[in-house]
Amino acid sequence: MIVKNANVFGVISDIFIKDGVISDIKPSSSLSSSVLDADDIFDAKGKTALPSFFNTHSHAAMTLLRGYADDMPLDDWLKCKIWPAEAKLTPEDIYWGSKLACVEMIRNGVTFFNDMYWEEDSIAEAVTEMGIRCALSATFIDISGNTDKLIKKLNKAYEKHLSRNNDKIIFTVAPHAIYTVSERLLKYSADFARERNLVIHMHLSETKKEYEDCIKDRGLKPAFYLDKLGLLSERAVLAHAVWLDDDEISLIADRNASVSYNPVSNMKLAVGKAFNYEKMKKAGINVSIGTDGCSSNNSLNMAESLKFASLLQKFYYDDPSIMSAEEAFRLGTENGARAFGLNAGRLEAGSCADFFLLRPDLSNMTPGYNIFSDIVYSSGNNFADTVVSGGKIVMANGVINGEDEIVSAVCRLTEKFRERRSRGGSL
Repeated sequence: MIVKNANVFGVISDIFIKDGVISDIKPSSSLSSSVLDADDIFDAKGKTALPSFFNTHSHAAMTLLRGYADDMPLDDWLKCKIWPAEAKLTPEDIYWGSKLACVEMIRNGVTFFNDMYWEEDSIAEAVTEMGIRCALSATFIDISGNTDKLIKKLNKAYEKHLSRNNDKIIFTVAPHAIYTVSERLLKYSADFARERNLVIHMHLSETKKEYEDCIKDRGLKPAFYLDKLGLLSERAVLAHAVWLDDDEISLIADRNASVSYNPVSNMKLAVGKAFNYEKMKKAGINVSIGTDGCSSNNSLNMAESLKFASLLQKFYYDDPSIMSAEEAFRLGTENGARAFGLNAGRLEAGSCADFFLLRPDLSNMTPGYNIFSDIVYSSGNNFADTVVSGGKIVMANGVINGEDEIVSAVCRLTEKFRERRSRGGSL
């Protein structure tokens, strides 16, 4: 496949793709459709190409709960609204909710998301049909003495993953958090992941209460508790990581773990502290960006999350030079890919063919002095025109096949949810 006439960092170029990888990028030539079948050439004239985004922390099917429970403290939000609602979601619900999430992410230039949710088979089916990449897991919450059952579930889910033989899906081990998973299951998760070289994806130190309770109940700060159990390593992706002190930051850096910064969710749920990006950066920690779910963010727009990521740091440190637009863009692209060991997030030969095209002539992208500033600070929502994932076009000229069916299906599901609520129950 060839994407012709794209503006690649100021040079009108042809992007050559073979077996899902960018084989070469050359200044545009007079290459015509006679070289290849017409289906193998996409004309990107007038459009700018950029590496696609890697959303490193999400709960994709929570598109079904967008606007369902807003403006609440985190603990009440989880226990009184979200968990009771999620307990009633079916595999079909999660399938359609995940497909809707894929549509929204594709429209915002995302070709990879790291998900933490239940019914991973439904998510895998949705992602495969939509054509993008995903890291998914057998997520578990172990607060009811059901550890043995969850251990069996993890093993079964991993065997199912191997049988899929899908190179666009990465299997992760995802214990929810230290306050929702028993020590025995956390330790089992660490051993399971280490033996199979799997990524561990979990929430860490999202709130002050989580931090203080860990010290009180276990005699260790959260990061040191994870390290004791073998959960901190170069395979770990830690979501939020807001309430960390200097010693914990040094430990995470020493273990080469990655951190997913979720600025919109953190602010909306008022976790009480700004993410300490500068200290993590100086320590050498690989920091990426996540949106979190649509119930705690309402949006899966990575460009919006990059804007908030940058602005919050500038405000927190009282320094407008901190986290430039280009630096924020790298967090959302190559840093996210690095967390999962993917040769991606860059537009260059040898990198995965994951990128998007946008129209720079849009009013909010004009006059176009700096493409990174335009994307991070002014692109808005649904800005991508065309998206390529693994060398395949998943959105062309603003059209995603099957989008209307997906939106209609989710509307039907949510109408059922409203009927249940009208009878006095959640969802």
